[in-house]
Amino acid sequence: MVGKILSNTVLSRQHLTPEIALHLITPQCDIYHRPVGAGETDTNAFPFPMDPFWGFYWPGGQALTRFILDTESLFRGKSVLDVGCGCGASSIAAKMVGACSVTANDIDQVALQATLLNAKVNGIVDNADELDVRSDNLIGNGASATRYDIVLIGDLFYDTEIAAVLHPWIQRLARAGKKIYIGDPGRHGITDTGVLNNMILHARYELPDNVCLENNGFSHANVWQYQLSTEEKD
Repeated sequence: MVGKILSNTVLSRQHLTPEIALHLITPQCDIYHRPVGAGETDTNAFPFPMDPFWGFYWPGGQALTRFILDTESLFRGKSVLDVGCGCGASSIAAKMVGACSVTANDIDQVALQATLLNAKVNGIVDNADELDVRSDNLIGNGASATRYDIVLIGDLFYDTEIAAVLHPWIQRLARAGKKIYIGDPGRHGITDTGVLNNMILHARYELPDNVCLENNGFSHANVWQYQLSTEEKD
C-alpha cells in the first residue's frame, strides 16, 4: 500500500504549514481527476469504500496544524489525540512542538499508513514512542479518549449528521477536563447546529489560493476551543 500511496501522490509544501512536507493528491496526480467512488470499480484506485480523503490537506486541518506550530507551549509535554487524522499533519506538528505522546486516529487504514509515511518524511519515527496510530472508531468512546490531555478535531464537522454524534462526545470530554481544539472553514456541521455557542475562537487563517479552489471557495479557516457553558458545567 505504501507504493500505491507514493505513486498516487506528490510531496507538497504548498499549504499553510510549509514546515511540514506531505504526500498529497494534487492536480498533478491522475487520481485527483477521478470521481468520488472510483475505487469501487477501478483496480488501480484505493480500496473501496474508503475514498482517499487522507490525500487532501483540508482547510480545517491546515488551520489546526498552523495553530499547533504557532502556539507550541499549549502542546509541549501534553498527550494528544488527533481524531480523523487524515494525512497526519496535526499529529506530526504536535510531535514537532514537543507533545509527550501523540495518537493519530483514523478508521481508514490507508490514512494511517500515509500518516506514518509523512511522519518519516518529517523526521518522526514510526514507532509507539514517537507516534501511535489507532484505527478503531473513538468517537463516542469516551473511556478511550479521556486518557489524553488534548483532543484535536480537524474538518470532521462536515455535515449536521456527524455533528449530532460529535457534539455530545466532545461535551463528555470537556466535562472530564480535556482541551478540545477544532479546525474548520465554517461548514454546516459547525454553523447550523448550535455548536458555535460553545466555541472560543483562537485563530483565523487566510487560505492559499490553491486551497480555496479545492474547497468550494472557502477563503479562511478557523481554530476554536470547545468549552462547556455555565449551565453544562453545573
